[in-house]
Amino acid sequence: MPVFASPLSVLTARPAALAVLLLAVLTVSAASPGSAQTLIPLPMEGTIAPLDEVEMDRLNADRFDAEQHRGNFVELTASDPTIISSLRPIEARGRPAGSAIRFDGESRILEFALFVPQPSQMRALRVSTLSSINVLPERSKFRVYINDTMVGESQLQNFTEFGVVDFPVGASVVLAGQNHVRIELVQYHRIFCGPEASFALWSDIDLANSGAVLASAEGISGQDGFMMGIAAAAATGTGIEIRGAEGLADYRDAWISQITQRISAALGGDPIPFRFTEYWSVQGQARSAARITFLPSTVNRLSFRTSGDGAQVMVVEFVPGERPHALPEFENILPRVAERQQPRLIDTEREVAFSEFGFRTTEVRDRYARIEQRFRLPEDYVVLTNDKAEIALDYIYVPDLPDEAMLLVHINGENIRLLPLRGEGGQLIEQFPVRFEARLLHAGINTLGFEAIIPGDPADLPCPTQDAPMLAIGQSSTLTVPFSPSMYLPDMHLAFTGLTPDSVQINDMSARSFDNNDVVTLRAALSGGENPETASLNPRLHLLSLDDLGSIPMGTYQFSRRAIETSLLGEDTDIQGIDSPQAPQSALLNITERRDSNAALARGWDWLREGFETTLQWLHPRVGARLELWLADQRAQAILIQLDPAMPNQLWMVRAPGSDISAISAAIVAARTNAEGPRGQVSVLDRDGNWQNWLAPDRQPVLLEPVTLSNVRYVVGNYVSAMPIRYVAGLFFLALVSALFALRLVIATREHRQ
Repeated sequence: MPVFASPLSVLTARPAALAVLLLAVLTVSAASPGSAQTLIPLPMEGTIAPLDEVEMDRLNADRFDAEQHRGNFVELTASDPTIISSLRPIEARGRPAGSAIRFDGESRILEFALFVPQPSQMRALRVSTLSSINVLPERSKFRVYINDTMVGESQLQNFTEFGVVDFPVGASVVLAGQNHVRIELVQYHRIFCGPEASFALWSDIDLANSGAVLASAEGISGQDGFMMGIAAAAATGTGIEIRGAEGLADYRDAWISQITQRISAALGGDPIPFRFTEYWSVQGQARSAARITFLPSTVNRLSFRTSGDGAQVMVVEFVPGERPHALPEFENILPRVAERQQPRLIDTEREVAFSEFGFRTTEVRDRYARIEQRFRLPEDYVVLTNDKAEIALDYIYVPDLPDEAMLLVHINGENIRLLPLRGEGGQLIEQFPVRFEARLLHAGINTLGFEAIIPGDPADLPCPTQDAPMLAIGQSSTLTVPFSPSMYLPDMHLAFTGLTPDSVQINDMSARSFDNNDVVTLRAALSGGENPETASLNPRLHLLSLDDLGSIPMGTYQFSRRAIETSLLGEDTDIQGIDSPQAPQSALLNITERRDSNAALARGWDWLREGFETTLQWLHPRVGARLELWLADQRAQAILIQLDPAMPNQLWMVRAPGSDISAISAAIVAARTNAEGPRGQVSVLDRDGNWQNWLAPDRQPVLLEPVTLSNVRYVVGNYVSAMPIRYVAGLFFLALVSALFALRLVIATREHRQ
C-alpha cells in the first residue's frame, strides 16, 4: 500500500522502514514552530493582547464573504497587446471575463498557458500583482516556472495598486508556440496565525498585463499575432469580435459555430466571449485584440492581417451560398492548451484507490487547507437506504500540534468524520475506517473533500516559516461504494453534463433576453467537457425570456412568475399565495371584539384544521409552496429549470436582465469539469458565481432494470426510503384492518361457543 514521502516523490511501498523515515522527517518539522519563531522580522514590544471578538468577526467575515475569493476587476490600460503575450489559465474557475485571477489562502499553485511566437524575442516574463494589506511582505513571495524551469522569485509587496515584476528569461527556456507556466505562491499574515488569519490572505494577478514581454512588435503578425491576440482578448475580457457575419446568409450559424467552437475547445479554461460588430464601425472603448472577419470571395481560404487599430485579424474568405468547408490551416494553428474532461468514473462494490480517480499524495503546510477531488459514479446509481460506504484512510501528522488541530472529511459538502490530530503524531495511520451513509453519494460527479484546521501557536503572532509538512494524506487510501440497482432519480444533472453546442435551442422570444453574442458565446463554451454517455441522450437547453415562462413543462409542480422575478430582479416582495407575517394588531381593537360562546368553538375548529393541514403537508408535502419560498430567498444571475420528470433530457434557462453571459458561461464550464454544479429540479447561479440547488422532496426513483431475487431488496429499499411516511401509513392501515378482522374473528368464535 503506498505511503507518502517527500514533496517531490510518491512512494508506493509501506514497509516499516518508510514509516521510520517519515517519523524522522516530521519529527524535525515538529520542532520548527518553536525554533523558527525567532526568525520573524518584526519587533514586538510589550504584551500582545489576545484576539477580541470584534477582530475575530472581521476575520470570519473574510472567510464567509464569497467576493473575497474572486479576483478584482481590472480596468483596461494602455498596454500594447502586440508586445505582451498574456497568460491564460488552464483550469476553468468560473471567473468572470476581465477579472484578475486570485490566489487565496496561505499557499496556492496555479498553472497557465503562454504563447511565445519567437523565443529569441522574449525579453522577460512579467507578473502584475496586487495583495491584501494583511499580507506580510518580508516573508510572502511567489516563484515562477516556465516549462518546469524556475525563472525567478519575488516578494508580494503591492498593496494599493497593481505592480509588475519582470523576470529575465533565456531563449533556451522557452519553446516556440505554447509554453507551460506555473506560479507557486506563499503568503503569511502580518499579525495573526491560524485558520481565521488565512481567510484574510489573497493576491491577484492581472492577466492582461502579465505574460511574455517581447523585445519589439516586428514580425509579430500572421498566425502568431492572432494567437497572441486571442490570449489578450481572453485576459482583458473584451472578447473576440466577429465582423461580416451578415453576409453568410443561410449558413451563418454553421460558419460561426465551426470557428468559435474550435477556438473555445482548443484553449480550455474559462470560455472566451464573442461579440458581433458592424463591418464598418467606430472603435469603442472595448477594443478587442483579436477579430474574425468574413469576406465573400470566389474561394474558401484563410489569411491573417493586422488592422489599423492594432487588432490581429483572421480573414475568412467564403463562397456565398456554399456550405462551410474544412479549414486545415485554421485547425493546425490552435494547439490544445487543456482538455475539458469529466472526472474519472469509478467502480462500485470494490476498494478503489484514491490514485485511480486522480488523487495524489498531498502534504499540508498551511494552517487551513481544503483539498478536493472529484470522481464519477454511474448515471444510474441510486442509493437512498442506510447502506454504508467506507473510506480506508492513510494519513500521518507531526507530533505536538495544538490540541484543537483536526482533519475533517467531507462527501459532497457534508461532513462525515472529524479526526483529531493528536495522540499519534509521527505514526503512519493506515487504512483508518471512515464509514458514512451511501445516500450522500449521487449519480454523476461527486466530491471527496478534506479540511485541515491547525490553530496557530501562538495565534497572536505571525506564523513561523513552515518548510516541512504538518499533515499528509496518501493516495493509497481507498473508497468502497455499495451496490446500487439500475435506477434513475429525477435530476437535471443528467442533461446538464451532456450538453453540447447543438443542445442550445432558441425560439422567437429568446432574443428578448439572449442576443446573438450571448448565443454564440454560450455554444462555444459548451465545446468539450461533456459526458459522452449523457450526450447520447440528445439533451436540450432552451433559452427563455421572462415573458416565455409559460412554455416550461411544470409536471406536478408550480411556481409563479413573481417568484422568478423576485430571484432575478432582486425585488423584496411578498409572493402571492404565501403567508407573510402580519403587522401586530392594535390593542385598542380588542375592545370591539365580540366575546360570545362561538369564539372558543371557532378557535378550536381553526386549531383542528391547521393541525390537519400540517399533517397532510407532512404526509404529502406541497412542494410548490416550498419552491416559491426558496426562490424568494435567492438572488440569481441565471436559473436552470427541469420540473417534469418525464423530460429528463430537457433544460430551460432564464437570466437576469443585464447579467454577464461570460460569467454565466464560465460557471457552466467550471461546473461540468471541476466545481459543484446544478442538481435537482431548479438550480440558481447566484451573484457570487455559485450554484444553489433545490431538490423536490417528493421525487420518486425510476427502475431501469427487471426486478430479480438479487436486487429486489435494494429496489424496495429505495422506493420505501424515497417517501417512507406513505409506506408507514399504508402498513399502519393494513395493520388496523388486520386487527379488525382478528377482533371480528375472536368475537365470532366466542359467539359460536356460547
